This record gives sequence, structure tokens and C-alpha cells, in this order.
Amino acid sequence: MWIIRFILLGVLGASICVDPHLYRHRSRYEGLLENRIFNITFVIVCHCLCYLIVILPPAGGWNSRPFWMQHTSVRVGFPVVGLLLICAGAFLAIATLRQRKFVVGMQAVKEGLLTSGLYRYFRHPIYTGILWIILGLPLVMRNPDGLLMFPAIFVIIFVGTIIEERNDMCVRFREQYQAYRQTTRMFGPIWLWGALVLLLSVLIAPGSP
Repeated sequence: MWIIRFILLGVLGASICVDPHLYRHRSRYEGLLENRIFNITFVIVCHCLCYLIVILPPAGGWNSRPFWMQHTSVRVGFPVVGLLLICAGAFLAIATLRQRKFVVGMQAVKEGLLTSGLYRYFRHPIYTGILWIILGLPLVMRNPDGLLMFPAIFVIIFVGTIIEERNDMCVRFREQYQAYRQTTRMFGPIWLWGALVLLLSVLIAPGSP
């Protein structure tokens, strides 16, 4: 399963390598970037890759979970936290799409730079929602291999957002976006992620040696 995971991860990573060229030549590829079918297809493919990477069965089978995952706090706590993350992530992504009037992917929002609503707290609320779902799935399944892959997916999405910002948002909105970056973090408040890490650590602690 690890080979399949790394292949999928490679495909996901390769997909972001195309973005800089498309963004730098936005006027040339305007028709493609504003094509709803292209954007929806691209988003669905990327989502499927991310989700498959974390939900594939562990290499040693489901009975190969490490001992700390057998503890009651993990067996009960991980699925609960995972389900909450999946619901919160789905809500965040859908609510953001509604705010964007269902403009998806690399399509430009007609209203220009969005800094209100959910964008007041997240520079990339849709990506944040996706990350929460990606983390929630292996937690619900108590999939150790899926959890190990989350940091790699996080890095790829993080790099993709940097590419998008530098080659698109910073070019189209310049000073306005620079000011926005100073007040709003990419994936939301640090304390929110810190609280999540702390909660998972507390759940794992009783099962630690």
C-alpha cells in the first residue's frame, strides 16, 4: 500500500507544478482557467487523490495498528475528533463556496479580493476545510499509515497555496493582498491548530509507554 500511496502523492505533487505556468500566463489561458468544467474536474481529481492516500488500508492490515491505538481514549476519541473535523471541514468548504458564489478552482471571483466573511479568519478557507477532512478521515478509521501521510499532503497543499499567492493573488491585487497577508493567516489562527494538536496529544498520552 505504501507504493500506491507514494505514487498518488507524486501525482498530487506533480499537479501543482503546472500551476505556476498557468498563473503567470493567465491572459493566455483565460479560457481554460475560467472554464467551470475544467476547474470542477481538477478539484475532484485532487480531492480523490488526497482522500485515497489517507484511507487506503495500513500496510500490515487493520490488525497491525500500534499498541497505543488500542487504548480506550484513542479508540473513542480519535473517531469523535475525526468526525468533528470532517463535518467542520465540509461546512467550511461549502460555506466558502457559497460566499464565492460557487466559483471554483482557478476561476477569478468577479467581486475581486475577498477579505470578509470566512476570509476574515482564513486566507484559504477551502484549503483549510480540505485539510481538516483529510486529517479527519484517518482519525475516524484509526488508520496509522493515513495519519503518517497527512504531513506530506499538508506540505504539498501549503506549497500549492504559496505558488497561487505569489503567481496570482500578489500579481492581481499587489499592495491590497500584501496588507491582507499581514492580518490573516493562510490556514486560520495558529491557536486553532495548536488546540487540535494538544487535544490529540491528550488522547494519545494514556496509551503511551
